[in-house]
Amino acid sequence: MVEPGSVYTGPIEIPLPEASGEVVFEENGITVDASHTEDGYLMVKGIPSEKRLKVQVTRNEETYTYDLNQEEEYEVYPLQMGNGTYGVEVFQQVEGTSYSPLSYTEVEVEMPDTDRVYLYPNQYVWYTNEKNAVRLSYDLCMDLTSDTEKAECIYNYIVGLLTYDYEKAATVEKGYLPDVDATLQERKGICFDYSALFAAMLRAQNIPVRLAIGYVRPDNIYHAWNQVYLDGEWVWMDATFGPASSYTEDNYTKERQY
Repeated sequence: MVEPGSVYTGPIEIPLPEASGEVVFEENGITVDASHTEDGYLMVKGIPSEKRLKVQVTRNEETYTYDLNQEEEYEVYPLQMGNGTYGVEVFQQVEGTSYSPLSYTEVEVEMPDTDRVYLYPNQYVWYTNEKNAVRLSYDLCMDLTSDTEKAECIYNYIVGLLTYDYEKAATVEKGYLPDVDATLQERKGICFDYSALFAAMLRAQNIPVRLAIGYVRPDNIYHAWNQVYLDGEWVWMDATFGPASSYTEDNYTKERQY
């Protein structure tokens, strides 16, 4: 294993989200910062609460639902449904699976490049420039020039480093979110961990990557994998099953992407 930061010692500069306060909507203590929607993300800050908070981001008939922390800290949510009008609604748990609305706002999104959303950290693929995953990506890619070389290098490294954690897969709780540095340190994980780590490391190299979630058929496996933007097209890559897998891209049905 390469020790993160042991090869590359130069500056690390990656696109990071910012709640700059230029376009802000507030209601019932909920703050939505939509200052940088052209970069493909918005940020939401909740309220102190003993009950769970949920965020729904909707465009047309498509909806993504997320958890929101109760610590008054911003969460980053991607605008992966293209340009247009987004609805952003926050709910607070009443009891069990019953929730009541706290706030709603509409945000007009116009991204010059709708793939830019896949260059930034978000709640599902979270990292900062201090993360070992980011430092390691710079180590591995220091002498590489093309995006394809970088993607293949990081893919092969993850495939060789990680082992699948069957115990975690059997016990993981709903709402689990990957920690890319914990995955590196433990050298194991579930498909969500593999794909989040791969996405974080490639995004740190300014390569657009989707974290895709859906099913692998004919076995109907609920699964996470990646799509990487290389040479003008989205390329399917699955570090969990690795290059020896008998599955092909045709076996995969994507339901969501982050």
